[in-house]
Amino acid sequence: MELDLTRIFVKVAQNGSFSKAANLMKIPKSTVSKSVKRLETETGTKLLVRTTRSLTLTAAGRAFYDTCLGPVLTLEDARKSLSGKDSILTGLIRITAPEDLGSHIIAPAIAELTARNKGLSFELEYTDKIIDLVKDGFDLAVRIGKINESSFRIKRIGEFGLGLVASPRYLKGRDRIRGPRDLIEHDALSLNDHRFLTKWPLKSAKGFEQARVNARISTNQMTSLLKMAIGNGGIALVPLYLAENEIKQGRLVHVLPEWRSPGLPVSVISPLSSSTSARLKITHDHLVESLKTAIDKESAK
Repeated sequence: MELDLTRIFVKVAQNGSFSKAANLMKIPKSTVSKSVKRLETETGTKLLVRTTRSLTLTAAGRAFYDTCLGPVLTLEDARKSLSGKDSILTGLIRITAPEDLGSHIIAPAIAELTARNKGLSFELEYTDKIIDLVKDGFDLAVRIGKINESSFRIKRIGEFGLGLVASPRYLKGRDRIRGPRDLIEHDALSLNDHRFLTKWPLKSAKGFEQARVNARISTNQMTSLLKMAIGNGGIALVPLYLAENEIKQGRLVHVLPEWRSPGLPVSVISPLSSSTSARLKITHDHLVESLKTAIDKESAK
């Protein structure tokens, strides 16, 4: 099996297109198509399912791609270094992250990394949906919550604690909230995760409580909860890094500041080991450090 055939297949799978792979490699589209067909013939295995509108990896193709991607990237980096290009400072990294973390933490971290390394470029996609990293060609993902991709490289960073916030106008004229048990008498703005719809897990130096709540509004996005709290909609349980400026400006009040929810775990994952690519390693390490700094800063409050 020729190495070039494998490299062409990897580029097609990465980009989800024969045309994009051909443009990227600066070779005719017909050469790309013939190379993949030849690879399938030599291996006796169907690697891709092609229609007029889409291109999908078969199960065998996915396994082959996962195995070959790292070595192909390593060889490309080695070739760039022979051409006088610094593989550490050159290349595109595609990252996906949740919207809340993306705008508040990931974006500033990537801007800082770009300023330090002029040869690096980034494509960022913020979504709360779970993206197929291999199929959609992403190098890194920041995830909140339980990780199901057992075959991926996973670096768990820690947890962002959640705090209670409400607007001064909402709280005005209502019974004072002295402890978690008083929350049932208020309008709760909740994450629409089953673990948070009827009870909020809260802990303090006094112990742990499952506070019963009346979730008047639920959503899958923390920023929306924050906006609704600012709009006098009720009490929200949100990451404090999101609410920090609003609390400082007096638009929100930190309710029961001694009580916090353990929150949800934050991890950085990749289909590849960061050691397979210098640009991947420098990006992975910087994201991990930026997230850890944010978590440590919040924990110290």
